[in-house]
Amino acid sequence: MKKIFVIDTSVLIEDPDVLFKLGGNEIVIPTAVIKELDGLKRHPDPDEHRAKAARQVTRTLDMLGSYQDISTGARTSAGSIVKICNQYQVIDDLASSADNRIVGTAIRLKEQSAGQVILVSTDGNMRNVTRSYKIKAENYPFYLGDSVDRPKERLLEEWNSTDGYVPRIPKVAPHKIALKNRDKFKTSRRRWIAAIILTIIFYYLIKNIQ
Repeated sequence: MKKIFVIDTSVLIEDPDVLFKLGGNEIVIPTAVIKELDGLKRHPDPDEHRAKAARQVTRTLDMLGSYQDISTGARTSAGSIVKICNQYQVIDDLASSADNRIVGTAIRLKEQSAGQVILVSTDGNMRNVTRSYKIKAENYPFYLGDSVDRPKERLLEEWNSTDGYVPRIPKVAPHKIALKNRDKFKTSRRRWIAAIILTIIFYYLIKNIQ
Protein backbone atom coordinates (compact mmCIF):
# COMPACT_ATOMS: atom_id res chain seq x y z
CA MET A 1 0.00 0.00 0.00
CA LYS A 2 1.43 3.36 -1.02
CA LYS A 3 1.86 6.10 1.57
CA ILE A 4 0.31 9.53 1.14
CA PHE A 5 1.85 12.20 3.35
CA VAL A 6 -0.22 15.32 4.03
CA ILE A 7 2.32 17.95 5.08
CA ASP A 8 1.51 20.73 7.53
CA THR A 9 3.01 24.22 7.19
CA SER A 10 5.01 23.74 10.41
CA VAL A 11 6.96 20.87 8.86
CA LEU A 12 7.86 22.83 5.72
CA ILE A 13 9.10 25.70 7.86
CA GLU A 14 11.17 23.37 10.04
CA ASP A 15 12.64 21.60 7.02
CA PRO A 16 12.04 23.14 3.56
CA ASP A 17 13.75 20.11 1.97
CA VAL A 18 11.31 17.59 3.43
CA LEU A 19 9.75 17.08 -0.02
CA PHE A 20 12.96 15.26 -0.97
CA LYS A 21 13.26 13.18 2.21
CA LEU A 22 10.18 10.97 2.20
CA GLY A 23 11.25 8.30 -0.22
CA GLY A 24 9.23 7.35 -3.29
CA ASN A 25 5.89 8.22 -1.71
CA GLU A 26 3.13 10.69 -2.48
CA ILE A 27 3.30 14.10 -0.77
CA VAL A 28 0.21 16.29 -0.64
CA ILE A 29 0.35 20.03 0.07
CA PRO A 30 -3.11 21.46 0.91
CA THR A 31 -3.87 24.91 -0.53
CA ALA A 32 -4.36 26.08 3.07
CA VAL A 33 -0.63 25.49 3.50
CA ILE A 34 0.10 27.54 0.38
CA LYS A 35 -1.89 30.42 1.89
CA GLU A 36 0.07 30.25 5.12
CA LEU A 37 3.37 30.14 3.22
CA ASP A 38 2.27 33.22 1.26
CA GLY A 39 1.71 35.10 4.49
CA LEU A 40 4.97 33.96 6.08
CA LYS A 41 7.16 34.90 3.11
CA ARG A 42 5.96 38.53 3.39
CA HIS A 43 7.63 39.00 6.78
CA PRO A 44 9.18 42.51 7.14
CA ASP A 45 12.57 40.92 7.80
CA PRO A 46 13.54 38.99 4.64
CA ASP A 47 16.20 37.08 6.59
CA GLU A 48 13.77 35.83 9.24
CA HIS A 49 13.89 32.02 9.41
CA ARG A 50 10.24 31.37 8.62
CA ALA A 51 10.22 33.87 5.77
CA LYS A 52 13.30 32.30 4.16
CA ALA A 53 11.87 28.79 4.55
CA ALA A 54 8.52 29.86 3.09
CA ARG A 55 10.21 31.40 0.05
CA GLN A 56 12.33 28.28 -0.49
CA VAL A 57 9.30 25.98 -0.42
CA THR A 58 7.40 28.33 -2.72
CA ARG A 59 10.25 28.26 -5.24
CA THR A 60 10.44 24.47 -5.09
CA LEU A 61 6.72 24.02 -5.70
CA ASP A 62 6.78 26.62 -8.48
CA MET A 63 9.70 24.85 -10.16
CA LEU A 64 7.94 21.47 -9.99
CA GLY A 65 4.71 22.95 -11.30
CA SER A 66 6.36 24.85 -14.14
CA TYR A 67 7.10 21.69 -16.16
CA GLN A 68 4.74 19.13 -14.62
CA ASP A 69 1.08 19.00 -13.62
CA ILE A 70 1.37 19.44 -9.87
CA SER A 71 -2.38 19.11 -9.42
CA THR A 72 -2.12 15.44 -10.38
CA GLY A 73 1.46 14.83 -9.26
CA ALA A 74 4.92 16.22 -9.99
CA ARG A 75 7.86 13.87 -9.56
CA THR A 76 10.89 15.14 -7.65
CA SER A 77 14.52 14.17 -8.20
CA ALA A 78 14.23 11.97 -5.09
CA GLY A 79 11.39 9.95 -6.63
CA SER A 80 8.52 11.31 -4.54
CA ILE A 81 5.29 12.60 -6.10
CA VAL A 82 4.22 16.08 -4.94
CA LYS A 83 0.63 17.28 -5.31
CA ILE A 84 -1.16 20.49 -4.40
CA CYS A 85 -4.69 19.70 -3.27
CA ASN A 86 -7.64 22.11 -2.96
CA GLN A 87 -10.20 19.54 -1.83
CA TYR A 88 -11.02 19.01 1.83
CA GLN A 89 -13.78 17.97 4.15
CA VAL A 90 -15.18 20.80 6.26
CA ILE A 91 -14.50 20.29 9.98
CA ASP A 92 -14.48 22.67 12.95
CA ASP A 93 -12.37 20.88 15.55
CA LEU A 94 -9.42 23.29 15.77
CA ALA A 95 -9.16 27.02 16.45
CA SER A 96 -7.32 27.73 13.19
CA SER A 97 -9.35 27.56 9.98
CA ALA A 98 -6.17 26.64 8.09
CA ASP A 99 -5.50 23.73 10.44
CA ASN A 100 -9.09 22.53 9.98
CA ARG A 101 -8.64 22.57 6.20
CA ILE A 102 -5.34 20.70 6.40
CA VAL A 103 -6.85 17.95 8.56
CA GLY A 104 -9.93 18.04 6.29
CA THR A 105 -7.64 17.38 3.32
CA ALA A 106 -6.34 14.23 5.00
CA ILE A 107 -9.91 13.10 5.70
CA ARG A 108 -10.95 13.64 2.07
CA LEU A 109 -7.89 11.79 0.78
CA LYS A 110 -8.65 8.85 3.02
CA GLU A 111 -12.16 8.66 1.55
CA GLN A 112 -10.90 8.87 -2.04
CA SER A 113 -7.62 6.93 -1.97
CA ALA A 114 -6.58 3.33 -1.52
CA GLY A 115 -3.26 4.38 0.02
CA GLN A 116 -2.33 4.92 3.65
CA VAL A 117 -2.83 8.59 4.51
CA ILE A 118 -0.43 10.04 7.10
CA LEU A 119 -0.64 13.62 8.32
CA VAL A 120 2.75 15.04 9.33
CA SER A 121 2.78 18.01 11.69
CA THR A 122 4.71 19.42 14.62
CA ASP A 123 1.36 20.52 16.12
CA GLY A 124 0.18 18.01 18.73
CA ASN A 125 -3.47 19.10 18.58
CA MET A 126 -3.57 18.65 14.82
CA ARG A 127 -2.22 15.15 15.27
CA ASN A 128 -4.77 14.41 18.01
CA VAL A 129 -7.72 15.56 15.89
CA THR A 130 -6.43 13.67 12.86
CA ARG A 131 -6.22 10.45 14.87
CA SER A 132 -9.80 10.91 16.03
CA TYR A 133 -10.77 10.32 12.39
CA LYS A 134 -8.75 7.09 12.41
CA ILE A 135 -6.00 8.62 10.28
CA LYS A 136 -2.36 8.14 11.19
CA ALA A 137 -0.55 11.31 12.30
CA GLU A 138 3.15 11.72 13.03
CA ASN A 139 5.51 14.29 14.46
CA TYR A 140 8.52 15.55 12.53
CA PRO A 141 11.31 14.50 12.31
CA PHE A 142 11.52 11.94 15.10
CA TYR A 143 8.95 9.35 13.98
CA LEU A 144 9.09 9.52 10.21
CA GLY A 145 11.49 6.58 10.02
CA ASP A 146 8.58 4.28 10.84
CA SER A 147 6.65 5.43 7.79
CA VAL A 148 9.02 6.00 4.90
CA ASP A 149 10.68 3.26 2.93
CA ARG A 150 14.11 3.81 4.46
CA PRO A 151 14.97 2.59 7.97
CA LYS A 152 14.89 5.17 10.75
CA GLU A 153 18.64 4.86 11.39
CA ARG A 154 19.46 5.72 7.79
CA LEU A 155 17.00 8.61 7.76
CA LEU A 156 18.49 10.06 10.92
CA GLU A 157 21.96 9.65 9.40
CA GLU A 158 20.86 11.64 6.36
CA TRP A 159 19.46 14.40 8.55
CA ASN A 160 22.79 14.47 10.38
CA SER A 161 24.75 14.71 7.14
CA THR A 162 22.67 17.71 6.03
CA ASP A 163 22.86 19.56 9.36
CA GLY A 164 19.32 18.54 10.17
CA TYR A 165 17.53 18.54 13.47
CA VAL A 166 19.08 15.48 15.12
CA PRO A 167 21.93 16.68 17.36
CA ARG A 168 25.34 15.24 16.61
CA ILE A 169 26.15 13.69 19.97
CA PRO A 170 29.35 11.61 19.86
CA LYS A 171 29.00 8.08 21.17
CA VAL A 172 31.47 7.71 24.04
CA ALA A 173 31.68 4.60 26.21
CA PRO A 174 31.01 5.23 29.93
CA HIS A 175 34.46 4.03 30.98
CA LYS A 176 36.08 6.50 28.58
CA ILE A 177 34.05 9.32 30.11
CA ALA A 178 35.23 8.22 33.57
CA LEU A 179 38.87 8.17 32.43
CA LYS A 180 38.48 11.59 30.87
CA ASN A 181 37.02 13.01 34.07
CA ARG A 182 39.82 11.35 36.06
CA ASP A 183 42.42 12.99 33.84
CA LYS A 184 40.78 16.36 34.40
CA PHE A 185 40.93 15.76 38.15
CA LYS A 186 44.61 14.88 37.93
CA THR A 187 45.33 18.09 36.06
CA SER A 188 43.50 20.22 38.58
CA ARG A 189 45.29 18.45 41.50
CA ARG A 190 48.71 19.14 39.97
CA ARG A 191 47.82 22.79 39.60
CA TRP A 192 46.68 22.92 43.22
CA ILE A 193 49.97 21.41 44.44
CA ALA A 194 51.96 23.81 42.26
CA ALA A 195 50.03 26.74 43.71
CA ILE A 196 50.86 25.61 47.27
CA ILE A 197 54.56 25.25 46.45
CA LEU A 198 54.68 28.71 44.86
CA THR A 199 52.93 30.18 47.89
CA ILE A 200 55.52 28.65 50.22
CA ILE A 201 58.40 29.94 48.06
CA PHE A 202 56.99 33.46 48.01
CA TYR A 203 56.47 33.30 51.79
CA TYR A 204 60.14 32.44 52.46
CA LEU A 205 61.39 35.00 49.92
CA ILE A 206 59.38 37.78 51.54
CA LYS A 207 60.47 36.67 55.04
CA ASN A 208 64.17 36.65 54.05
CA ILE A 209 63.88 40.08 52.48
CA GLN A 210 62.42 41.44 55.67
